[in-house]
Amino acid sequence: MRRVLPLTLLSFLLCALATLQSQAERVGLRLITVRTEAEAATLRTQIQAGASFEALAKAHSIDASASSGGYLGLLPPSDLRPEFQRALEGLGPGRISPVTAVDGQFVLLHRMSLDEVNWTASNEAGLQAFDKGRYEEAAQNFRQAVEHAERLTPLDYRLEESLHGLAEAQRLQKKYAEAVPTYRRYLAVRWGGPGAPEVLDRCSALIAVAYFRDKQFDETLRRFEEAVRRAPLSEALYEAMSSVLFRAQLIPEAEALMVHAVQLFPASRDTRYHLAQLYLSGGKTKKALDTFEQLSLMKPPTGIDPAQDRLQQSVVYQKIGSIHAGLIQFDQAVAAYKKALELTPNSADSRLGLGDVYLQQGASAEALAEYGRVLAAEPQNVAANFRNAEANLRMGRFPESAAAAAKVLTIDPAHRRAHYVQATALVRMDRKDEGERALELYRKLEAEARSETDRTRNIVVLNLGAAAKLLEGRPDDAFEMFRKVIETYPDAPSPYLNLGTAQSKAGRREAAVETFQKMLSLGMVDNFLVYRNLAQEYRLLGDIEASQRHEAVYLQNIDVALQEALDSSLE
Repeated sequence: MRRVLPLTLLSFLLCALATLQSQAERVGLRLITVRTEAEAATLRTQIQAGASFEALAKAHSIDASASSGGYLGLLPPSDLRPEFQRALEGLGPGRISPVTAVDGQFVLLHRMSLDEVNWTASNEAGLQAFDKGRYEEAAQNFRQAVEHAERLTPLDYRLEESLHGLAEAQRLQKKYAEAVPTYRRYLAVRWGGPGAPEVLDRCSALIAVAYFRDKQFDETLRRFEEAVRRAPLSEALYEAMSSVLFRAQLIPEAEALMVHAVQLFPASRDTRYHLAQLYLSGGKTKKALDTFEQLSLMKPPTGIDPAQDRLQQSVVYQKIGSIHAGLIQFDQAVAAYKKALELTPNSADSRLGLGDVYLQQGASAEALAEYGRVLAAEPQNVAANFRNAEANLRMGRFPESAAAAAKVLTIDPAHRRAHYVQATALVRMDRKDEGERALELYRKLEAEARSETDRTRNIVVLNLGAAAKLLEGRPDDAFEMFRKVIETYPDAPSPYLNLGTAQSKAGRREAAVETFQKMLSLGMVDNFLVYRNLAQEYRLLGDIEASQRHEAVYLQNIDVALQEALDSSLE
């Protein structure tokens, strides 16, 4: 499929408009355009080291083609301006041109192979048909795209993307027997190897019984760990799975998984950083500090952009400074924050952290200076404005404190501590009525936050109590307790999941299905465990069609959950 080029591209690329004619050769091209030769050279180095031309085009190119990954279409070389023709001379399919200067800008051309061009056309046709609800046509195009992607070496995101489109088209055609293996193949490509789907199944099984620490749990954990040791997986999958396990309160299991990942990928900064974050979030401060310090000594990856390298190092030193500050080790904290600022002088987090240490040491003026530097660059920075309010309050500068707190609340009206600082400053200024109103609002917001914390804790405690009844051999008592939790917290998914799991463990399959289906009827559809459990129960009941239907949605949702875990922070 040939794309219609924007007018800016046509004027930039073509010597002159030519009439359409048969050409002996057309080449598929992608383009990156940047403003400096140094940036173009850096991007070329990254591409040669394995980075995606398309991804870099989207992130860096200033050309109109950036949104489509720099894709220009199939073009006759004779229609290109001389600079491009010279850049393409002797350039084989799949290769990247030298940096080429054109009208004061600098470009890289990627000559696509025939399979790349055919993949682009087939995949785009599949997407267009899918968007119009023509799922059978979409599936046909995605199958063709898969065939083209399979001929590309090395296999990359293109096979992944087309397999996902094919699986979705099959699912929406209700061809579940076809969709399930396609989804599984997609997960294998997306997450690092043929063993990934089995590992994910065993991870899901472990999360499903997280509240039931019995022999079945021990066996499920053993099988999960066995699958992990056996299967090659991507770094990203280790990080995503560990985050999912951590949020399911399987904290030792999450940490053990990442320790294993660090052993497998000893040169990976990302893997070690994620382990450090797990330790920090789990309250293991000393282990987190040790891991961050190890990370600060690691060599940068080959081909990394120097600016990205400095940013990564700066974040590590900022974390080290934060931990030292929490341990009341102020000299070490100041040194770490200053190192971070040497690497990235514009880092708001590092400068605010340095200011916090000064404030803890009683050096309020120095703290205000650091906060002021952030505010000069980012006047709407909530954290900087709040710290400004808090520091002024400590210094007895109550009008300045009240004004800074008011600015915070203009940006973020729900900022609880800003309400408290504002109230305190107003009272000290003898504006007692205003101060009392601000304090009352603070108390209201604090009570709401405490209520939500209490709710979360109560749900966990009640779930554990009900699960204990099942482990004691009292299933009916367990069922009744789970139902009472549901009555008290009808919008909480966990008691439904645990009730269904308890019913399943007790062999009451139909009751388990009813419980899980109730979750779907209530709109609790964003949890992959619901569909995983339904697929399992229907399979055990002999309803293969229903099992495959729910398995397809489970596979779709666990992929989404893993990506969300990668994109979100453990903090």
